Amino acid sequence: MNILFVGAGGVGGYFGGLLAAAGENVGFIARGETLAALRERGLRLTSPEGERTVTNFHAGETAAEVADLMGGVDVVIVATKALPGNETFADIQTLRDVPIVTTHNSVEVHFDAADLFGAERVLAGVVRGYMTRTGPAEITLNPGPLSLRFGLLPGVVDTPAAAPQLVGALKNAGIGSRYYGEDGAVLTDVWMKAMFVATTGVLGAVAGKPMGYLRTELRPQLRGLMEEVAAAGRALGVDLKDDAVEINLAFCDSQYPEATSSMHRDIAAGLPNELDAQVGALRRMAQRGGVETPLLDMVHALALTR
Repeated sequence: MNILFVGAGGVGGYFGGLLAAAGENVGFIARGETLAALRERGLRLTSPEGERTVTNFHAGETAAEVADLMGGVDVVIVATKALPGNETFADIQTLRDVPIVTTHNSVEVHFDAADLFGAERVLAGVVRGYMTRTGPAEITLNPGPLSLRFGLLPGVVDTPAAAPQLVGALKNAGIGSRYYGEDGAVLTDVWMKAMFVATTGVLGAVAGKPMGYLRTELRPQLRGLMEEVAAAGRALGVDLKDDAVEINLAFCDSQYPEATSSMHRDIAAGLPNELDAQVGALRRMAQRGGVETPLLDMVHALALTR
């Protein structure tokens, strides 16, 4: 399968590297030192099982360049960070009629993609995994889950031919996957992920503490943030079960104690971060649904001062 990744950071680099190692035809759109590292020495992947270097892929600065090297593209996986001023989708508008999978930790970005490319081309994706970019084209997988689930946006009924092929390719590479073909069903997964990653990320950044502290000393506050997210999603028609918050808290309990999110680390380092794409998006969606979010408002304001 011909799979083009926009970005070769934590998600794009690790998932793309595993897919390439499993025999898929993989390409990366990258720039600067990351592109130089990809071309000069390949991807360096580290996991609890060991280290490996992957070199059997294509890389370039533009979608057209990489697509030409690959001999065509079956699906695009957008694995950039949703940062202020960042070119989230690069120049993939030059690739016509190719399905696009979003992977960002945002309840808005898939709708942004639909506005640009048409809802019928967009597959909203949900990544789970603790990948850390330790250097240009160097990614470490920390203990925990590893999956990419994706599906159709509300109102879209036709399944792209690439969707089941991508599920098979991901599973063959050791990455868990699932395709949601029902109308808007993927949004439940999108919001469940946001309920976990946005709340632990912003609370961790404000407190300056990892998962082990959040799920114990700050558990009531974490629960309150998650309850606000759940209320917002339900107000917008997302099918979040009665025990959605408890499921996410249990998931927190299963993570290794020192786990932190990339947003937490970026805020702590004073780097451009996904605070608006994650927490800002949740607040905007909540306003759209008529739901008040005093806790999200507070931690968002505090995180802006970091």
